[in-house]
Amino acid sequence: MFTSEKESFEVQSENKKINVVKTIYKADQDISANLSANNSLETFSVDEKFKEISKGAKDFSAKNAWFNPGGWQSWAPGFEVAPNEKRPDLKNIAISQWNQYLTVPNTKNSLYKKKNIILGQFIVYFRVNSTYFVIASTGNTKELLPPVQYIYNKRNGTIEIQIYDSGKAWAKGEKVCEICMFTADSFFEAKDAIHELFANPEFAGKKCASRFDDLAFLGEVPGGWESWYNHYADINQNLILDDLDSLCNTKNIISMMYLDQKKPVVFQIDDGWEYTVGHWDIRTDRFPNGLKSISDKVEAKGMIPGLWIAPFLMDLRSPVAKEHPDWVLCDSEGIPVTAGYNPLWGAKKGEFQPRKSGTFYCLDLSNDQVVDYLDKLIERAINEWGIRYLKLDFLYAGMIHGAYKNAGSAYQWYDRAVKVLTKRKKNNEGKEVAYLGCGMPFEHSFNDFPLSRIGCDTYEHWDNNLIKMLKWNGRTSAYLSMKDTIGRALWNKGVYYNDPDVVFVRNNNCSLTRDEKILIASVDILLGNQVMYSDDPATSSSEEEVALAKEIADIARKFENEEFSVTPVAIDIFKIESRSGKYSGTINLVKRNIEWKEAK
Repeated sequence: MFTSEKESFEVQSENKKINVVKTIYKADQDISANLSANNSLETFSVDEKFKEISKGAKDFSAKNAWFNPGGWQSWAPGFEVAPNEKRPDLKNIAISQWNQYLTVPNTKNSLYKKKNIILGQFIVYFRVNSTYFVIASTGNTKELLPPVQYIYNKRNGTIEIQIYDSGKAWAKGEKVCEICMFTADSFFEAKDAIHELFANPEFAGKKCASRFDDLAFLGEVPGGWESWYNHYADINQNLILDDLDSLCNTKNIISMMYLDQKKPVVFQIDDGWEYTVGHWDIRTDRFPNGLKSISDKVEAKGMIPGLWIAPFLMDLRSPVAKEHPDWVLCDSEGIPVTAGYNPLWGAKKGEFQPRKSGTFYCLDLSNDQVVDYLDKLIERAINEWGIRYLKLDFLYAGMIHGAYKNAGSAYQWYDRAVKVLTKRKKNNEGKEVAYLGCGMPFEHSFNDFPLSRIGCDTYEHWDNNLIKMLKWNGRTSAYLSMKDTIGRALWNKGVYYNDPDVVFVRNNNCSLTRDEKILIASVDILLGNQVMYSDDPATSSSEEEVALAKEIADIARKFENEEFSVTPVAIDIFKIESRSGKYSGTINLVKRNIEWKEAK
């Protein structure tokens, strides 16, 4: 059903030209909308394709290669898998609603059961020693095409390219996919080539590099405070204002790294300000003076007011769901489509809950009224509440397939919705506005969310052992969050400004050791491009905690002009080297520390 044509071009790496082979796939006939499954384009031998791309000049075998699966969305595993290592599980054995988080919709269930299959998305690569073989879906740098999934069969050494186009009808000759492949001799060569492919092309007549220009008012490395990883959803007006004052009046990471140096600072309120997802009114019992009064105080201190919203989610108990049941995405039988599980966001099974207790749902983004509702929500947040940094979370829900009100595919409706969400670059007063994407499908978000989370949620403990027992690789975990930050370091400042999540200093309500806190902060600072902090500064001001904050701030200052490569040398042990050659070191997630060497 699909034909392909190839062309070659060169991109500039640090010290040489890299040859890129681009394959464009087109429909060879009119194809009616496929509502229940996704389309396969091609299957090829990894080794043979490598020889074709590299012209056979390098020693390479897929069976000896580490494989990085890229990832469907922010929380999906994005780290290299060793040749004999077990693949990371994408499905949860206990809470089935969580399976929407990590998996590409309409993927055959049988693929998750085959131990020899690893599913990858967007940008994947094989690595043997310092040789990289990169396969990237690049169509969305220029136009709107379906998301790509790579089905890697380790036993056969083959990759099947599949597109998630359920609901899309194709006309003969219509372009359906664009894949670029290249080989590189080092981390930095691969990173430079990815940067050229994703940061520089034009999209809709606009240079994509301008995506990062829109973030300039946040500073070169955005940073600030957020309420989630200490207070979680238990927040109120007095608590938030106390943290705002103490952030300015105590010695903490943000004061040392940003405030004292007159750099921009974000002050973000997370979940807990609203009644529930889908009911985005301010809880007057918690915030009796609303959010505008807080935003004004944040601005008066020279900071940027931020707010968390999960715009595509819906709790069926919310007034919006009751008044507009047709806004909720349903399946072909009229039953709401599951988006995930949270006991705070989903009712117990009963009057408002057609599925398991705690289930929440998503909006039908094909519905024009829904998009208008989302537009008005963001307008209110920016121009009524004074918010200038919006963390838009759980965005994957906009990619879940259902029986849409209007014909089309999930990726088309997702693209329309996120462009509406992010269209305001300034508020009515002319002040800049930025958006942080989280829990979002990578391939269809980089144009609209250049600043994005690139890993699972971190945690104030090394790991979440209870959920780890369930083999859930989307769990909150300091360990997994670092693995994702390391695994997606190739993307930083090319595809995204990588947000690796928060750093920790506090001793209260935190079991992380001093070495673990330094390790987390070092990984985030060296391999990411945003530094967020969530501790209560007023209660994290002991001599020990202030000394630790200073040590972390010193690390940031020491390496602020350095760029680092990161390469696994064993499972959970990584070599890091600066591009300048001045520094090298080892990230050890087994010993839970980081060690440095400086060139003489």
